[in-house]
Amino acid sequence: MRIVVLLAGLVSLVAQGTLASDYFSSITGLEELLHTEEYLTRELRSKVNGIRTLLQQLEGELSSIEKEHTLAAGDTENYLTNPVNVYRLMKRLHTDWFLLEGRVQLMAEEMNFNATREYGLSFPSQEDVEGAALALVRLQSTYKLDVAQVAAGILNGVKYGSDMSWQDCFELGQQLFEMEDYNNTRVWLRESMERLRRHSSHAHTQATPPSGPDAVTLNKMEATAKSLFQMGDFDTAYELSQRVLQFDPSRVRNWHLGDKGAAHQEEVDEVYLPKHSDSYNLSQEFAQYEKVCRGEVNPVPRKELRCRYSRGHHPYRLLAPLKLEEHSLDPYVVTFHDVLSGRKISQLREMAVPRMRRSTVNPLPGGKHKKSSFRVSKNAWLEYESHETMVGMLRDLKDATGLDTTFCEQLQVANYGVGGHYEPHWDFFRDPSHYPAEEGNRIATAIFYLSDVEQGGATAFPFLDIAVKPEMGNVLFWYNLHRSLDMDYRTKHAGCPVLKGSKWIGNVWIHEVTQTFARPCDVFRDHEVSVEYETIK
Repeated sequence: MRIVVLLAGLVSLVAQGTLASDYFSSITGLEELLHTEEYLTRELRSKVNGIRTLLQQLEGELSSIEKEHTLAAGDTENYLTNPVNVYRLMKRLHTDWFLLEGRVQLMAEEMNFNATREYGLSFPSQEDVEGAALALVRLQSTYKLDVAQVAAGILNGVKYGSDMSWQDCFELGQQLFEMEDYNNTRVWLRESMERLRRHSSHAHTQATPPSGPDAVTLNKMEATAKSLFQMGDFDTAYELSQRVLQFDPSRVRNWHLGDKGAAHQEEVDEVYLPKHSDSYNLSQEFAQYEKVCRGEVNPVPRKELRCRYSRGHHPYRLLAPLKLEEHSLDPYVVTFHDVLSGRKISQLREMAVPRMRRSTVNPLPGGKHKKSSFRVSKNAWLEYESHETMVGMLRDLKDATGLDTTFCEQLQVANYGVGGHYEPHWDFFRDPSHYPAEEGNRIATAIFYLSDVEQGGATAFPFLDIAVKPEMGNVLFWYNLHRSLDMDYRTKHAGCPVLKGSKWIGNVWIHEVTQTFARPCDVFRDHEVSVEYETIK
């Protein structure tokens, strides 16, 4: 009997578990996976403890019999002429060994670790695993993180959790290879081999045999090395193959690796452009967005920008002024601080969680809403009239901005998990068919921050060099349209990837109808200043 039987049962459990998708897109739902593993750990521990008890009993019985045979081996004739010994020998062979056989069978039954759908367990899908892998790579790219540091659980210099094993790094590299992200495949596979080297060296210094890859993993390593060799990455292929031979010298390679470093660098670079990246991700605009997310831009200080108390547009605000922070006056981008209390935020999140679904985009006029890798989050739509907290949110917005909030889309509560993001986009609709003609376009956006975020997750405006860090209770507000109601292309913005933490926001989109007196037009159209930003790439 081997523990392999137990693990086979565990695989059976996983195969039978309930699959659910989109766990990677939000923190909500991940708790289900944690509960699943908690249950599996508890059940497996119970099985292991039961098996250990049975093994201890068997060990005692076996030791007793071995002592008898040691005694008999010293003087067999003397041993067998003792009637007590003869009786005990016959009893053991007639009764005890059958009892021992029954105990072994009982242990085999204990090792059968099966579960069915009735437990309601949740398991991630292949899409979830790929999404989590892409999230790591996205964070690594956006924030220029060192792969070795990420593998060590260090994010931007802060140690958060356990190290990744060499197997974790290898599996990630293999996943990225299958997803055709070849540049990141290379760095993660090399990190895996470096960790395997250190692991083997440590095992030798401790005078213990190194626990290297099993046959299945060696097969994967060899197959990956062969594919990399065929695609021109001789260095990584060579390193992988050497590790395979280190742990299994008997393997005969039926393909030739060639000389290490034989490829011309420019040829390798051409091969290893990540195929899943579109042209926008390689553009100057996208590079600027990532710089803003990293805080590498220094906007020109403007004396006219202030942090001040605002009396808003309601007499009540004379007694309870709003804390206003100005980020830009043209276009108008500001933050109102400490608008929502923790109690109200908890209410919103409780209402939203049961309705959370994967966020979608509508990429083309008249197109169907669909999931996309450039928007990774979950959201829920809530009617303002369904709860007094949401009614109060609209009232506060009206007090702060003077805008009529009669025509707003439903409140969208969104949650971004680790690596969750929303690439640069405009909130206004460029196609009039996407909004009701009687309500008009989205004149303004208000983002209610419903959580703090430890690292990352800022709302970035690449054309304005502005990055606003989420702070629970604050509201970020800006106008999407000029006073002439032309689209202000300078307001392209993004949700930077969440590096550590969980980002919760509430989006309010206010439409232009009924805003004639709240935000009247100027004598002349004022849209020319932003036209050049429409086509920047």
